[in-house]
Amino acid sequence: TMEIVANALVYVGGYVFLVFMAVCLATGLYYLAEMVEEYTRLTKKVLDWSIKASYGFHALLFIVDRMPFFACAVSCLAQFAYSRMLKRFPFIDFTSGEFLGSLAAMGATHWVWVRHFHSTYHSTEYVLGFFFMIVWFVPFGFFISIAANESVLPGGATVPGAPSSGNLGGYDPNRGGGKKTRNALLMLLDTLKLYWTRLSERFMPKGGIPGTYRDTHQKGW
Repeated sequence: TMEIVANALVYVGGYVFLVFMAVCLATGLYYLAEMVEEYTRLTKKVLDWSIKASYGFHALLFIVDRMPFFACAVSCLAQFAYSRMLKRFPFIDFTSGEFLGSLAAMGATHWVWVRHFHSTYHSTEYVLGFFFMIVWFVPFGFFISIAANESVLPGGATVPGAPSSGNLGGYDPNRGGGKKTRNALLMLLDTLKLYWTRLSERFMPKGGIPGTYRDTHQKGW
């Protein structure tokens, strides 16, 4: 017999699960972006350590697991390209040679490893785990760390090496980050949160959800 109800429940449950996963991912990204914005100096060190550790992982992949030399070499070149962007961290010029070279290197890394796993059978979980550690980990760190250049207040330098009359738009090397700069991902999530709040107000009364308890003597309600 055809399981109509069971199939419907499976599809509905699957889509609800994806929605919850998306919400959890957005929440995690928001938290990470706030931490990165607050501790910029530490984030730069973590990215530097991650790049150096990646060199070691590639050496082990080639020596121990006999992974293709060409794939390992291209992937190592990508890590070198990422390390070049640390000079201006957390500010990244999207038209600079370092950024464009990193994009090209990341694309080449995807191509060589997809080509490798296409010729050898591995489970989807195996491939995703490998790509996360070898291909995506460092670029993801840069993605959540990009600062918005437009938010630099007047009087602050925009790049390292500028006059000492102001620091890097709030980038305090002694503290690890300031409030004059805003993380670009954090600004995007804040914007989405604002739109969500406005959308919710259309379906909920401004006084709150009907039937909920409210303390009229408490200020701010």
